[in-house]
Amino acid sequence: MNLRQPVRAGSFYESIPSSCRNHAVKLIESASVPDDTPPAFGGIVPHAGWAYSGRLAALTLKAVLRDPQVDTLVLLGADHCGTVRRGEVFDTGVWRSPLGDVPVNETLARAIIRADGCLRVNPKAHTYEHSLEVQVPIIQVLNPSIQIVPIGIPPINQAVQVGEVIGRVLKERFPHARVVGSSDLTHHGGHFPAPGGRGLQGVEWTEKNDQRILSLMENMQAAEIIEEAAEHGNACGAGAIAATVAAAKVMGSAQGLVLSYTNSYRIIHEQSPE
Repeated sequence: MNLRQPVRAGSFYESIPSSCRNHAVKLIESASVPDDTPPAFGGIVPHAGWAYSGRLAALTLKAVLRDPQVDTLVLLGADHCGTVRRGEVFDTGVWRSPLGDVPVNETLARAIIRADGCLRVNPKAHTYEHSLEVQVPIIQVLNPSIQIVPIGIPPINQAVQVGEVIGRVLKERFPHARVVGSSDLTHHGGHFPAPGGRGLQGVEWTEKNDQRILSLMENMQAAEIIEEAAEHGNACGAGAIAATVAAAKVMGSAQGLVLSYTNSYRIIHEQSPE
């Protein structure tokens, strides 16, 4: 059996089970999904440390999991380790977090792999990649019986094809599964370059840069996301975004919705651009 051990527990989020659960509960309780939010086929979540990403991730996951019939999340991750070449599927076993183990939906994983050659079995691609790991404890608190299918997606044009394949499999055979992609947006300032300047000037530049790719996501323009991110550096998980948008479109989404938007500067300074 494949067992994926957590590698960011104790840094990006708590490693002690009680502390991890308490933090996840607080994030979920702070995330209010508007009553008029339409049913979601999927969503995009950030993946920094919970201090920065947790509340926004909890909001999106809460919206996706509002439907009590949802039993599986197909999780589409970024590639920070250079181990992802196509759709890299963690196909069997469990993912461990401080809150316990989450089983892989092996039947769905096999169906996705068999559907097209753009996906393959490669659990090792997930060993050190954190973009999906940081979502798992929040998902566990929201739905303790959930199953997952983790898939790494490279930032290449084939990501759209991968997403369409996943969307077809879910639409035709697994109506109670949803898709969630993981990506941060513009990395600017701090130990990253600051082409837009420092301080508030840089934040305003970043927010305009982010809006470019957010607009593509809202308008379900999956085919333009990879090039946009490559040219403007406004997503570290562009493949995951493109695949999620493509999958959700096949499943029936006609429009994306930005539930909330923020960045680390706004969180630190307790300001919101909204």
